[in-house]
Amino acid sequence: NNLAYWNDPQGFRDVNFQSPFANMGNSTKYISFEPDRGGWNNIRMSMEIIFNFAVATGRTLVLPPDQPIYLLKAGKDKKER
Repeated sequence: NNLAYWNDPQGFRDVNFQSPFANMGNSTKYISFEPDRGGWNNIRMSMEIIFNFAVATGRTLVLPPDQPIYLLKAGKDKKER
């Protein structure tokens, strides 16, 4: 409970946040995410950034199809399954 980053929004300012970029035009805007071929931590950090960017700009986030992650499901031979 000491990490506010992972908890619910903290305080009035977080709960009522509205991005100044969210209402730019009437059309729906999108942003896509394509993970790099790095390890899990690189993918996790880039996902955190793109989630925040999508919220801050009022865009719909488009995620890629399911795909294997480098060394996450590696067997004894250290290859992807």
